[in-house]
Amino acid sequence: MDEPLPIDTGTSAVGQVPLAAEDPVAHVLIDHPVPHLARAFDYAVPEKFADTARPGVRVRVRFAGRLRDGFLLERVEKSDHIGPLATIERITSPVVVLTPGLMSLASATARRYAGTLSDVLRLAIPPRHARAEKAVLKAEKTLQHNEGSSGAPSDSDNASTVSASSTADQGPAENTIDRLGAWVVRESSHEREDDFPAAEHPRMALTCVPGPTPGLSWITAGLEAARATLAAGESVLWLVPDHRELAVLSAALDASPDIPSYSVLSADQSPEQRWKAWLRSLLGHTRVTIGTRAAAFAPIAGLGLIICFDDSNPNYLDQHAPYPHAREVCLLRSTIDATGLLFVSTDRSAEIQRLVEVGWLRDATPTGPERREGAPRVYVPDEERDPFAWQRIPSRAWQLMRGALRPGAKDTNAVGPVLVQVPRAGYYPVFACARCQEVARCPQCSATLTTQSEVGPFACRSCGYHSDTFSCGRCRSNQVRSIVRGRGRTVEELRKAMPGIEILESGGDDIPVAIDDSRRIVVATTGAEPYALGGYACAILLDSLWPGPWMRSTDEGVSRRLRAAVLVRSRTAGGVVYLGDTDETIRNTVTTFDPVTTMSRALGDRLDLGFPPYRRIVELTGAGTDIDAVIAAVPDLTELIRDSDGDEQKAVAAYPIAAGDTVGEALAHQIASRSAKKLPQVRVRIDDPRSL
Repeated sequence: MDEPLPIDTGTSAVGQVPLAAEDPVAHVLIDHPVPHLARAFDYAVPEKFADTARPGVRVRVRFAGRLRDGFLLERVEKSDHIGPLATIERITSPVVVLTPGLMSLASATARRYAGTLSDVLRLAIPPRHARAEKAVLKAEKTLQHNEGSSGAPSDSDNASTVSASSTADQGPAENTIDRLGAWVVRESSHEREDDFPAAEHPRMALTCVPGPTPGLSWITAGLEAARATLAAGESVLWLVPDHRELAVLSAALDASPDIPSYSVLSADQSPEQRWKAWLRSLLGHTRVTIGTRAAAFAPIAGLGLIICFDDSNPNYLDQHAPYPHAREVCLLRSTIDATGLLFVSTDRSAEIQRLVEVGWLRDATPTGPERREGAPRVYVPDEERDPFAWQRIPSRAWQLMRGALRPGAKDTNAVGPVLVQVPRAGYYPVFACARCQEVARCPQCSATLTTQSEVGPFACRSCGYHSDTFSCGRCRSNQVRSIVRGRGRTVEELRKAMPGIEILESGGDDIPVAIDDSRRIVVATTGAEPYALGGYACAILLDSLWPGPWMRSTDEGVSRRLRAAVLVRSRTAGGVVYLGDTDETIRNTVTTFDPVTTMSRALGDRLDLGFPPYRRIVELTGAGTDIDAVIAAVPDLTELIRDSDGDEQKAVAAYPIAAGDTVGEALAHQIASRSAKKLPQVRVRIDDPRSL
């Protein structure tokens, strides 16, 4: 005999807890690390939470026997669940943190990167800090009271407004950063005469040259756009790749009288500072928010413009699931919220150039004559005319350095600090046999050996091999010579050749944010070049930069060189650069300061081959059979390559851009399905630049 169907007797709660009279059922998104459980479940809304249980608030619920955090997505009248519902245990905070706009952006990001909504919200919303929240809510009440009594807004809470002095080290460096910010603002007030069209919400891409503010033209361009946007009554979001840019940008905003108070969001902040800044942006206490990659999700009232500096910087790629890139989050947000968008950089990424060529972004890069006038003069080695061009520091480079450091020079424009860029730290990061020129390799794993001096010890960073002596595997010689000298060896040579000249090292954990205009030599590893007040008079870019055997290696080499060269004064101000690269693409790009043309040519080849950015790629890591199952379940995927490392394999597959959301959702479904069935998981990373 068939069992009778259950009769719907209305919503009830475990323990017969009195429920809210209206919409007693809440859809709660559980913050759970297991993919198939990171979804919404139905919970009963107790009567005591009838007014505070609003969509978007943080809650605590009991799930699988333990309390977990979650977000209340919506309240409804009935549930499809049969039987009594568990109740919401606690309203963590009355503040609606998951706004409709943030929900749309997080959902789009989850689809784009085949992730869960919980994973994205974990990156987008910082952990709550009770004391910070009380301070901001108290300021909110004061603000509302002042507006009600006088009709004028009051900026009474500046505790989370971060300036250069709070992001930089104390002491002389702090004063240098402040001076740097004031200098940029002073120069930007008369650098450009055309107005940024804020009312049109334009989407633009701009590649900078040194100009009047070497290394900081991105701030002058951004300030112009920010001022126009603020004048139109809208807010600004400004992203930078790391804390050094954040410190200099903060100093510039502090020195700008027409920029109101601003909030800073950075991983370097304490939980209290970060939550306070995040809430101030949410509640509209500030109209300018600056920060690193996570700030791309910051909730900002009346957002009119997003500025992103140096979008190709690897710091923008989040290393937490689902591994979103801040540039892509900005693109999604601009589309969803219909905001203006400004990408400013010293190079041109492949993704931005494709958007320029299809007309989605407008190119605002300076024209040829303006670009050449604002760029430094670049010299390259000439082996035919200079018999010493093969030396570690060629004779021409020595001449340029001495010219910039000479005392008592009449032409002060050509005198100032000198930047020496080396690709690596250490003494001999890569060396060879002095007799047969064979690169020294580990006898155990064949990786390149490193050494701290000419006599050892010699070590392998890959397998841990260590030896006090060296013997060439080819000719058995015990003598070594450098192929690429590191920062330590370069500093040693400079001290011998230029006694009495101050030499500052920058790299590793000791990277100055900025230096003054004193005559000194700065030896910096790639990416650790400090900003210089007034710009460097000269830059010596040693050794060829070859990041590795991957599709974007030349792109990265160009980017690294331009980031250093743009710190040098323009040729009209006496700036010179000595470029040690032998790669023709890097030489042509740096000498002309035209990365746009270089990238445009490269994209032609990638379009013919069907490579990114004309197709999206997904990297799948796991057992071979599991990867095969996932690829077979998503028809739009086309496998390109596969590598094996023991039992684990890595496959790279491509799919059309138009199928982006479809593939993302299908991959996310496969991940959740395998998780529910307790099958071995396959790690998925979409559009990781290092995959090809």
